[in-house]
Amino acid sequence: MKPKYIEISNGPLRARLLAKGAALGGLWHSAVSGSLVLGYTDDTDLGYMGALVGPVANRVGGAVIEIDGTRWQMHANEADNCLHSGDQGIHARVWEVADQSASSVTFSLTLQHGECGLPGLRRISACYTLKQSSLRLDITANSDRKTVMNIAHHPYWNLAAKGDIRSHDLLVHADTYLPVKADKIPTGEQACLEGLGLAGRTSTPLVNVEPMDHNLCLASTRSDTLRPAACLTGPNGMQLTISTTEPGLQVYDGAGLSEQETPNNIGAPVGPYAGIAMEPQGWPDAPAQDGFPSIMLHPDDNYRQSTLYVLKSA
Repeated sequence: MKPKYIEISNGPLRARLLAKGAALGGLWHSAVSGSLVLGYTDDTDLGYMGALVGPVANRVGGAVIEIDGTRWQMHANEADNCLHSGDQGIHARVWEVADQSASSVTFSLTLQHGECGLPGLRRISACYTLKQSSLRLDITANSDRKTVMNIAHHPYWNLAAKGDIRSHDLLVHADTYLPVKADKIPTGEQACLEGLGLAGRTSTPLVNVEPMDHNLCLASTRSDTLRPAACLTGPNGMQLTISTTEPGLQVYDGAGLSEQETPNNIGAPVGPYAGIAMEPQGWPDAPAQDGFPSIMLHPDDNYRQSTLYVLKSA
């Protein structure tokens, strides 16, 4: 019988990882009593919580992607649009454990041609590694046909492990964000962060920020090296810094999280504003938007994404 989860540790950190969704189900720091990410102790379906989402994260307008003149129909699971590649996206799949050690776990998943409504036999790997006060996530993928690939990691952070995230401060390494229409599909324009109540590269109390489920524009292209994305500071002084290779950071304030009356929470009790999702990724709806960084993956290329989470106690 396979274990329900795998735990790894190094230095002050301990992480719980789940094969379903290759998810981060809990993350503990010795300075805080409680997980710094939302989760459950039981078999509750986590949905997107802590999981990898994709193969195309975020929203696709009309649930259709065109590749070289061929229209690929994805699952419309948010009105007419597709969110996180539909109900059978990689968050809903049980991944294989390809390798593990005391401080690292590697998951693997294969998507057949046509699965999630997209072309290509796609092989995806995700490696979580703890090293002292940092958690690193390295994702790779390849395909035997031209396809699209834009994976995101979707934990909800609460650095106090209680209360809600409006008691936190957020600094982001961006100057603009993508405004969206009523259906949350980008308009194609960029706007100054001040429109969300954020000041680029300056720490802002989240209680002063507008409702947020937006892509922040970190760069115009993906990078081969890590670059700063965000810094979140909790009311207890715990600080999380995120660096990534990705050009975007989707930030969702958790306003729509449903309240869960359960004693089985890991970390803050789940409910509105219980945690903030900060998801490194390519820009949403990129194939349909002129000027957005490309998420195309060719057969002779390898998709590589890295994110580094560093935690520092007060």
